[in-house]
Amino acid sequence: MNLGIPLLPVICALMIGCTASEPPEYGYVDWFLSSTTGARLTLVVYDKVCSRTHFRVRLARSVATSINTCSDSEGMADIRYRKAGMPNNPDNPWFDTRVGANQSLLIR
Repeated sequence: MNLGIPLLPVICALMIGCTASEPPEYGYVDWFLSSTTGARLTLVVYDKVCSRTHFRVRLARSVATSINTCSDSEGMADIRYRKAGMPNNPDNPWFDTRVGANQSLLIR
């Protein structure tokens, strides 16, 4: 039995669904996260511009980790972050901040 012809519309429909999404209105901004605690950290970073979450961003001691997020109208990344693996409580709050291109956010 030849399945090539009946599967062709299904394959085409799947490929149309795989097209790339449109880029954000103001583009992307590259910036860095760095742990200054002397220990490794794992963070959850939420991009408030594009409403995307970067789960489990691992920060090694004294090494900057590059992050790419959506840019707002001023060319800045507008984010929230907190330690990963802990519930949202007063001991592990969300921190809001804005970071510019090629700037480092130092986590203490």
